[in-house]
Amino acid sequence: MTDDDLAPIAIIGMSCRAAGVETPAALWDMLDKGERRFSPVPEDRWHGLDPGIDLPAPPAASLLERIDTFDARFFGIAPRMAAWLDPQARMMLELAQHAVENAGIDPDALSGEPVAVFVGQFMSDYRERINARGLADSAAFPGGMTAFSANRVSYQFGWTGPSMVIDSACSSSLSALGLAVQGLQHGAYPMALVGSPSVISNGFYANTAYRGGALSPTGDSVPFGSGRNGYVRGEGGACVLLKRLDRAIADGDPVHAVIRAVGSAHNGRGGGLTGTDTGSQVELLRRTAAAAGRSVGDIGYLEAHGSGTPSGDAVEVAALAEALTGPDGRTATPAGPGGKVWVGSLKASIGHLEAAAGLMGLVKAALVLRHGRIPRVAGLTEADPELPIAGTDVAVAVDDVVWQRGDVPRLAGVNSFGLGGGICHVLLEEAPVVREAERRRPYVLPLSGQDEECLAELAGRLLAELDGPEPPDLAAVARSLQGGRRARERRAVVVAEDLDAFRAGLYELRAGRVPDGGEDPVARAWLRGEDVDWEALWEPGESRARAHLPGSPFRRRSHWFDRRPPSPSAG
Repeated sequence: MTDDDLAPIAIIGMSCRAAGVETPAALWDMLDKGERRFSPVPEDRWHGLDPGIDLPAPPAASLLERIDTFDARFFGIAPRMAAWLDPQARMMLELAQHAVENAGIDPDALSGEPVAVFVGQFMSDYRERINARGLADSAAFPGGMTAFSANRVSYQFGWTGPSMVIDSACSSSLSALGLAVQGLQHGAYPMALVGSPSVISNGFYANTAYRGGALSPTGDSVPFGSGRNGYVRGEGGACVLLKRLDRAIADGDPVHAVIRAVGSAHNGRGGGLTGTDTGSQVELLRRTAAAAGRSVGDIGYLEAHGSGTPSGDAVEVAALAEALTGPDGRTATPAGPGGKVWVGSLKASIGHLEAAAGLMGLVKAALVLRHGRIPRVAGLTEADPELPIAGTDVAVAVDDVVWQRGDVPRLAGVNSFGLGGGICHVLLEEAPVVREAERRRPYVLPLSGQDEECLAELAGRLLAELDGPEPPDLAAVARSLQGGRRARERRAVVVAEDLDAFRAGLYELRAGRVPDGGEDPVARAWLRGEDVDWEALWEPGESRARAHLPGSPFRRRSHWFDRRPPSPSAG
């Protein structure tokens, strides 16, 4: 095995979407508050729903408010094509746009580059719904094909690297991540985008899953709780932009977290056709840690698969406890707070996003490392006493747990298990600390959107990012805003010497008062729509570091194949 085989991979861009969530900052705010985003499924939302069992109440799920809306104009897609395009492919375009912008890169600047695209996806409810209505259109030829969730992204941005959809059921997104990481380590491409969408618009899968006992009949199953009785479905998705860590640092890319290893395997016959077993998980955990030159005990937090099924949760914590024991039979003290490996599950808050669940868990784990806190499992006051963790170094996070930086980089694990036996595990390390020498001088910070409402929304998202635990350097923010996104129709400019001055300008913009940059000639020229040489504002040799910033707001409108979209969700 060469050093390249073990090369760490940086997450330089990140985006996500879930019920009431449009940005990673909003996801963390939900976790910080311990909220659970569940509501009854509208009657026509899951077309053809017939659970085949008596439910005590209407099915519950964690749903996006609307699944018929999309900003086709933003992507230059004709309304007819948008109407027949699978909402999951639409979501992937939006997630990809935001992940690249979050890295401080204008997607247009990568046109023609061999950027790879890997998407985890395993269902196409939209196609099922169209077929049930007996309708067809030539636009549905590409719009309904699963492959286009990846291929459309590559086409949209002009990327020439590998482009494919990976299906391993609920572990699809981390299976896709593993392939992307392997290609980056071997130098097959310079960057890779990995994403996964999950949008539910048809009842077929739910009908079979209810009958098979996988779904919670009550819709109120909390992972690791004593009353768990199956999983609750969720909608949303996540996307990450990846690059080798050494290249990312050299290029001034911001880094959310570092992927040290990704392990993928299958249970064989262990656990049956649709389950998993302890032995397979133990082997995966140990093998993945060894590939990174670490041990399972180095993990301080595990974002568990944690689906809320009675046997699944128990097997997962038992496997973690067993994996902590080394080949010599000795158990080292884990690296988590209080000498424990803490366990949590995002599914308690937004349900099981199925194909997208693993990647969404990765986003959460990166936020845990950044914020230095393990959030409690939402809705859980006490872990099930029957879980096999008594006397072990495994603990379920029923309260928030502080997890500060130390002398050794903190390490988190992420699990994702597929219905058909495909299992994945990721080792995620905190981002290296890169401190830039701050310089106090005026920086030109351009902002743009499709209209004034978009500008105000962007200002609000930027303020949320600046209020995080580690606010970015103003120079890095300026670099990202100047060269990291396409200039849109409505423009504003803030000229500021420090973050407080920038915040003041953003508050003005959020309130509807558009700052114009004063008498700065470059700002005035950009506001007039002229081309500006932003690089001329920087001194030779000045840092090229960029910052993580939220993506451009979208103006979504309804696009649905028969113009009869399902009712909005209350969640």
